[in-house]
Amino acid sequence: MKGTVLIGALVLAAPVAAQWDSLDYATQQADRVAYHGGFDFREGIYSTFADFRANAPRIALKDLLNDQGRPMAELRNTNGRLQYRDSTGALVRLEMDALWGFCDRDVVYVRSGNGFNRIGLMGSIAHLVFDATYRNWGWDPVWGMGPSSYTVQEQRLMDMRTGAFLPVNAAGIRQAMRDDPELVGQFDALPRRDRNKEGAVFQFMRRYNERHPLLFPR
Repeated sequence: MKGTVLIGALVLAAPVAAQWDSLDYATQQADRVAYHGGFDFREGIYSTFADFRANAPRIALKDLLNDQGRPMAELRNTNGRLQYRDSTGALVRLEMDALWGFCDRDVVYVRSGNGFNRIGLMGSIAHLVFDATYRNWGWDPVWGMGPSSYTVQEQRLMDMRTGAFLPVNAAGIRQAMRDDPELVGQFDALPRRDRNKEGAVFQFMRRYNERHPLLFPR
């Protein structure tokens, strides 16, 4: 599913929530359940990061229509022309580039890079990969001086407390673990040359996620 192709500046996500909530995980156990493989995400459109963290799509899949007014069977292959009927019965067209993401068949997709991309590794620190297109100005041997574009594959960590996208490096994982001084200390004890290695970043991402389960409302 594609949004407007990004050229010039990378769009990672809709504006993030300031903080999902200020409670620690221990106090949330009574009314929340930990994410696990096969977790039942409710299908539909997330207008904001808060919609996703509440497992409450703003518009359910059953209420979405395609550009011909027919019910949507799935969201992954839509051409981006979605609409729904509001409380008055009027058809309202969705501006896909203004949405945070969507859920289709228990898989969560987030607006990032050139479109909507799935969260590949889910957890309190999550991970996703996406294609991003950039434009620059330079010399082409055929066309001469002018604009050109190139597409690269990028990856980000995602902080599930704030919705922020972070780089997959020492600074990114350290920021994501900022509320766990013990893990931060263990990470800082690594030789400086090792901290930016992907192996170290993913190792500490897994350790953080084991200590801090990702929780959703029951």
